[in-house]
Amino acid sequence: MNNTLRTFFVLFCIAALLSGCRTYEPRIPDEAPPDLAIRALAVVGFLPAPFSAEISGAVQSPLTGSVFMRGFVPIEIPEQLSARLHDLLSGRLAADLVSPDPARRSFSSLEGSLNESDVKEILRKTGESLSVDAVLAGHVFRWQERVGTDFSVSRPASVAFELALLRVADGSLVWKGRFDKTQASLAENILDLGTFLKGRGRWMNTEDLAGIGLSELVERLPVEKKE
Repeated sequence: MNNTLRTFFVLFCIAALLSGCRTYEPRIPDEAPPDLAIRALAVVGFLPAPFSAEISGAVQSPLTGSVFMRGFVPIEIPEQLSARLHDLLSGRLAADLVSPDPARRSFSSLEGSLNESDVKEILRKTGESLSVDAVLAGHVFRWQERVGTDFSVSRPASVAFELALLRVADGSLVWKGRFDKTQASLAENILDLGTFLKGRGRWMNTEDLAGIGLSELVERLPVEKKE
């Protein structure tokens, strides 16, 4: 066994022992009743950032109130992530879906007639106009590409985004989920073995890292899944 394989084996064993001994507190922010009665869902997807993309620092989401460390997000990323989100949902959810293009057009048409700062009310009205039970939307707060290769980096990929499920009947948020991660090596964060294995032991780019996050949020979304 060469040194690289031996090191990986030792780290894997340590991670297994630590995960078996560690106790976890229950997750509160993202919890919601399972299998909500949603027959039709508008996937608005990721909205343009409600802040300057050139300024870094902490920012509070106008949709959920959660706080993120923001960073530069290329203008095309929200639309691209929305398309990926819709593809994932199409294969998983039993509800009828309104895709991002018509959902975002409806949202944009209402922005001018309503208070633009009240994003939840605009989303509720969007859902009403599309005759759906709920709306799924969010923001992308950080999209930092890695500097390096699959096996060596001087700066790792880092992404942060959220999704929120809003009930159209009363405008309430019934679920929120976040993915906020900067990839670390296994030696730096041995308890994050799941991300290491999903990345096949390599340094991921932002698209790969975000793909893991989207899959995790879709899995936690409290909407009935297909059999």
